[in-house]
Amino acid sequence: MSRWRFFLPVRAASVLLAVAACIGGAVWPAAAQSRDATPSPENLHRLVERLIANTHRSDVALGEYERVEHWIERSSQNDPQVRLDKTYRVFPTGTGTLKLLLKENGAAVAPVAYIHELHDLEYALGQVLQPELPGQQKRIEKFKSRTAERYQAVESFRSAYTVTWLGRETRDGRSVEKIHFEPKLDSHENYTSGEILSNSRITVWLNSDAQPVRLEAELLRDMAFGGGLLGKIYKGGHITIEQIEVAPGLWMPRETRYEVKGRKFLFSEEQWRAVEASDYRRVGPPREALPLVKSERARLEGHAQS
Repeated sequence: MSRWRFFLPVRAASVLLAVAACIGGAVWPAAAQSRDATPSPENLHRLVERLIANTHRSDVALGEYERVEHWIERSSQNDPQVRLDKTYRVFPTGTGTLKLLLKENGAAVAPVAYIHELHDLEYALGQVLQPELPGQQKRIEKFKSRTAERYQAVESFRSAYTVTWLGRETRDGRSVEKIHFEPKLDSHENYTSGEILSNSRITVWLNSDAQPVRLEAELLRDMAFGGGLLGKIYKGGHITIEQIEVAPGLWMPRETRYEVKGRKFLFSEEQWRAVEASDYRRVGPPREALPLVKSERARLEGHAQS
């Protein structure tokens, strides 16, 4: 299974939402918009700062929310053959997430298998609460490094894009701002996240609270892994993210769709994936989440024995 099948939906979906906060110099549209409809530079600046704050807030909150994700994969959007059809319960562990398989090809997993998955989740949460255990500190530091990278990606890309305000639209009965982000060719970042950002052209739709409700991205240049020896994602790949409000002021992905072409070693591959997320629920940090998981596991084991 190719690396980008793991990399793009998680890393890019998360990181590309940060692009909305990475606003550089603004370019106003020509005659398409009236002067009254165009936001002033001051209002745009305030919009940017609110968007950055919202993005950081949602990033922190996501580490305390579980969700259900339905993954569908095909070689292309029009291919009737489904490569993968799985539904996961995605649970935050304090150093990332753990996916518990709920369904495969529409069939629910056996209760005993799910109980085993809960045991694994319980173990992972317990490990985080014991940083002195061998290897645990390394996992914690790795998670902190990824978190810091994401934070810096949001903070540092204010100057990485040329921004064009495209106007206002109505989506789902609400007025939204439509903004286009074109990466500056001379922008260079030292982050893995930045590598994706600097290679993507993005259009984002923001609501009145400066929350990104929709995002579309196109990869402008090929991206190589391992110097091109391990694989490559070809330019032209597309990602679309739709967001929903899961709690007051917290917007998180509802649907992520992407289609990419690339190469793993010497073999070409094409992939289309749709991930539908639902049932967001706050479970809190590991110290709060662990008792919930223990209680659920004990209850299910009791049912299985009765």
